[in-house]
Amino acid sequence: MIEPASMPLVTLPIPGFSGPSQDEEIDAVKTALYAIDPTGQRMAGVIRATYDQLLDGRRMGRWDYQDLHKTEKTHMGTLVEINIFKEFELEEGEVADYVIDGIEVDCKYAKSVGGWEVGPELVGYICLAVTANDVQGTWQAGLVRASEENLRTTENRDRKRKLGPAGVDSVHWLWGGKGKLAPNQLLHMDPVKRDRIMSAKGRIKGKDGQARINKLFEEFQGTVVRRVTLETVGHGLEDPLKRARSNGGARDALRSKGILVLGHQDNDPLVARALRLDVPKKGEFISVRVVPAPDPRDERPVAEIEDQHWVVAKDDDPPVTAPVIPRKKLSPEPEGE
Repeated sequence: MIEPASMPLVTLPIPGFSGPSQDEEIDAVKTALYAIDPTGQRMAGVIRATYDQLLDGRRMGRWDYQDLHKTEKTHMGTLVEINIFKEFELEEGEVADYVIDGIEVDCKYAKSVGGWEVGPELVGYICLAVTANDVQGTWQAGLVRASEENLRTTENRDRKRKLGPAGVDSVHWLWGGKGKLAPNQLLHMDPVKRDRIMSAKGRIKGKDGQARINKLFEEFQGTVVRRVTLETVGHGLEDPLKRARSNGGARDALRSKGILVLGHQDNDPLVARALRLDVPKKGEFISVRVVPAPDPRDERPVAEIEDQHWVVAKDDDPPVTAPVIPRKKLSPEPEGE
């Protein structure tokens, strides 16, 4: 199962049907999809994972869809179809891609609404029409009958036809309309900051990947770093996640600058909660610069680390060496003691 996006689904209403359609089979397919994925988070996860799969940041260091080759972009639709099939554990159709509640449904992906193409063998079938935009961070999916009245009369060289205006208007949008994708952090990052991260060089030959990861946690503080972001920044490294931790990783390298690198294990979540930071999930990290609590009257959230109180640093706080967080998780005290 694809891990759901680490953010709640946000829907933005768009034109289309919200209640029952006038097509009983579309209503049946919708009911079946909602039983599998009530909120749309699994669908959002599929689309996010497909973008990340195509970008292949861990090997290629890419984060922008526009950097893909033309043949890679055309493969997006095939991957969306395959990944939905696997994630939702659907049955394969004889003519269309899937069988959902006994009804054959074909998956169509396009970069924009109305761009879906239907071959002659699928005329009359229901289509699961999917589109997404990584720049806007949105996705949407709907059901539409590929009937003659919904299709244009003109064909391309492969005899495929797009939906006409009536067909686009008849799309029965699922999960409330546009949903939000988990963010492509490098794509949406300040370009100057991103350039500093991606151009970081190590002092020793062959250490550029570690230098980029160190720079990521120095520049991109206070926000949970997604696993794919870390892997893309550390592209070419055998184990980018290991480079975020101790034993020569970013956690050790940034202590002298007062920066903590917190993960999901040991005492890190306790420190993150105490400082009122988002808590990373498995494979994620968050960095923050800290200083000793200067005054009992200071209103900043406090984390106690090795018998000393620490707070998130302000811009004008002078840097101090960050504490070492014990790796062995402390057991909570029994109630009543």
